[in-house]
Amino acid sequence: MAEPIVVDASAAIALLRRERAADAVRSALDTSVEILVPEHFWLEIVNVLVRRHRWTTEAVVEALRELDELDLTTAPVERPTLLLALDRAVRMGLTAYDAAYLALAEAGDARLVTLDADLATAAQQRAVPVPGVNDESNRIAEGRASYGEPLDWSRLGRYLADLRAAAEA
Repeated sequence: MAEPIVVDASAAIALLRRERAADAVRSALDTSVEILVPEHFWLEIVNVLVRRHRWTTEAVVEALRELDELDLTTAPVERPTLLLALDRAVRMGLTAYDAAYLALAEAGDARLVTLDADLATAAQQRAVPVPGVNDESNRIAEGRASYGEPLDWSRLGRYLADLRAAAEA
């Protein structure tokens, strides 16, 4: 069975706006496998379409309907995935939002479709090559933020054990 796919907002926005990379993104989205998005994906789509591209509410609702036709699976970002995302944000200089896409791909052993050059670089072999990934006009990204020093996971043992126990219950 083929690996699932995680798609990020930059790729979805390219589809919705019929940008130059839209055909390549559509080709990269293998609809015979599960296509995953983290919970914040939907808010990110709405925010970018309204604030950056000035779409009307009606146009945004139509865009959401169009994305629903891709049969995307919305994955919850529960504490273990959130902690993995935090680690990736710190280690790789990603925003927490972008790191959540990577964490979801890693946790689900999935490939990642993105037009964000920083996220594609961080995803390494998980990134699905999509023409336009290095094109700044296609990027949905915030400025780089520092989350400080990498975590000392050994100091979080009790908390992590409690999370594992709750997940298994």
